[in-house]
Amino acid sequence: MTLLSLLNRVGAARGSQSASHASSTIFCVRYNVNIKCRPTPVKGPQLNLNLTDTCRKYCASASQTLHTMGSVDNPGLAGIQLPTIKLDSTLTELFRRASSKNANARLGMVFCGVNSSVDLNPDFPRNTKYLYQDSPFNTVPRKELTRKNHELKKSLAMKYLSLIPQRDAFIAGPSPVIMFNMNQSLSTVAHDREEASTTLSVLDPSQRPNLVFCPGPSKIPMKEHGIDKITYKIVADGLEAYPLTHSLETHWILNSKAGLTRSGLPTPKCDIVSVKGYPSPDPKYCCEACRTDKRSNDLAFIPVSCTGPRGQWLKTQSSKILSAISSRSVPFVLKNQQVFGGAGTWIVTTQEQKDELFSDFESPDGPLRKLLSQVTPENYHMDPAAVIISDMVSSPIGDYGLTFFVNENGGHVFLAASEQMTDGNNAWVGSTIVYSRQKALYEKFKALITRTAEFVSKHGYIGPVGTDVLETKEEGETETHNGEKTRFHVVDLNVRTSGSLALPLLKGHFTERGLDCASSFGITVRGIREEFARRWKREFEEGKMFVLSWYEDREEGSSIADVVVGAEDEKGLGEMIERVREGSEEVVF
Repeated sequence: MTLLSLLNRVGAARGSQSASHASSTIFCVRYNVNIKCRPTPVKGPQLNLNLTDTCRKYCASASQTLHTMGSVDNPGLAGIQLPTIKLDSTLTELFRRASSKNANARLGMVFCGVNSSVDLNPDFPRNTKYLYQDSPFNTVPRKELTRKNHELKKSLAMKYLSLIPQRDAFIAGPSPVIMFNMNQSLSTVAHDREEASTTLSVLDPSQRPNLVFCPGPSKIPMKEHGIDKITYKIVADGLEAYPLTHSLETHWILNSKAGLTRSGLPTPKCDIVSVKGYPSPDPKYCCEACRTDKRSNDLAFIPVSCTGPRGQWLKTQSSKILSAISSRSVPFVLKNQQVFGGAGTWIVTTQEQKDELFSDFESPDGPLRKLLSQVTPENYHMDPAAVIISDMVSSPIGDYGLTFFVNENGGHVFLAASEQMTDGNNAWVGSTIVYSRQKALYEKFKALITRTAEFVSKHGYIGPVGTDVLETKEEGETETHNGEKTRFHVVDLNVRTSGSLALPLLKGHFTERGLDCASSFGITVRGIREEFARRWKREFEEGKMFVLSWYEDREEGSSIADVVVGAEDEKGLGEMIERVREGSEEVVF
């Protein structure tokens, strides 16, 4: 029995269902606000990642604390002797080896999440050019997507500005990692720094990043910290002013669902329903309803009562998309153009689910009107409001997350092939890896990984990539337009760091302790980090468990976190995951 099957049994026993993209038991995917961004799964190293030669030219060493850069101290946890964690490699080393033009550059790394529904704080406004349709964007009523919704903003900021960046900072190595504060109050600034520093303090000193805290993307202290270029996880509008390792627009398109469909990779057959043009003129010149819309400072929205050209444009474009949904027979999968965390994906297997999806999209406050209202003269050429309707991969026998690092010549460094954990709504909650299988899995997927790396490299991207692949027993047709049939179907392409990227880089840490399996996943717990660590003191001290990211909400008395656990075999790992979850709640990104 595979680990994935075991975890699915565990989920079934708890009354929840875990399913892949193609499961016929999944309902039309709907996500609540407490959602986490879906990092593509990735895992275990199959290459010689013994890259111990530190890059002195590429970045400051751990001992070179710069100005206000905030070196990572080792505050420790009271009464718990934590082992030092040594990664097999770091992003710093991988970047240095991947590109001659960046080998001697000092890269600042930005790992934050972004959204297009609300400002994360006054210094981190929502994206208006590079649109992302995360869970709040698609599911929260427009009246709640406002600067005054402090609870929503705080929830998103904790995840997007602290939890996700900590997780990637853990594997960054000795480079500047730019972190953005939740807000600029003295207590919050200190708390943000303490949470990140405590998480990273368990790393070997030579692999700890240099933390650079600043208010928002427009205020990164490049000169003060000698940063030559920025490399980033997700496109933020505010990064346009900086020297970057790759183009924002190209990166956005590479990560879009239409971009994958047009890639030539073996994806399920898809129809791209594009949107033509953008709403005009400016709201104040359109009609009375647009001129008097009192929420114009928050999420842009074309009122239902609009009688001008903006409303007519929206009606025309909506009809095109709704007609495509109506005429499509079940089963099918519908996706927004640019999403993460599993949000913006609707898996439709019955007529009832199709009717529900249609009703949701037709709703005056549904995702379609929200999305079309965000199309502007600055972004319409990227087709941000397109929807993609694809065939469903039938009867998959395997669901893998492949992770690798793309070099400047189109070559790659294989990192891992992992199994993915999803909740009952098909949202990503974590990943698992079996280290002893990695060599065989690399041979199995080598041709597909090589092909994907070459495609991404042609567009100027150098860095980590993750792909979600469904394996079928029989060969099936794909969208490559050349008659290709394959057993491996790429259902998602994530040209960025993924949530479980730490797992392959921790192979040595776990296997030296006789642990062949590991998993990383998100949790919500009552209380603070120290209480959680004391509850699992033996596992922490033996190196079988540690925190990958943690943020305590002091007002609520609860914490959100990512943890990593290891075990000798799959059965033991499944049991340990279940024990941790019994005392916590799942966090879905």
